[in-house]
Amino acid sequence: MRENDDMSGREWFKGAGFGLMIHWGLYSVLGGEWQGKRMDEIGEWIMSKYRISNKEYEKLTAAFNPIYFDADEWCDLAVSAGMKYIVVTTKHHEGFALFDSKVDDYNVMHTPFGRDIIKELSIACRNKGLKFGIYYSQELD
Repeated sequence: MRENDDMSGREWFKGAGFGLMIHWGLYSVLGGEWQGKRMDEIGEWIMSKYRISNKEYEKLTAAFNPIYFDADEWCDLAVSAGMKYIVVTTKHHEGFALFDSKVDDYNVMHTPFGRDIIKELSIACRNKGLKFGIYYSQELD
């Protein structure tokens, strides 16, 4: 929230009610399964759970291509459902970024998809009147 807004970001969030949390990243390629083993836990921890090496895990970038991703469509659905905000994972524990990062090449721009998902969602949210938040994690990065 901007400094001159009537409410703090926390107050706004408490009052906003319904919103969308998008927890998505490179781990989604595996769908919770590694070498025939299915995870009982949440899929974003698959690299840690199965002790997948960085070198092996990074190969997933060659398969990351969410061709049906459409930020405007996602935001239209959120608005039509009555949501007030969208929060999205920008970078998760394994270090893969869904945005164009100048820090390293381990990001969405170096996949077959090659588009900045976070930038597209940010613009779509602004255009549709949705608040936009990011979740950034570097637990194992």
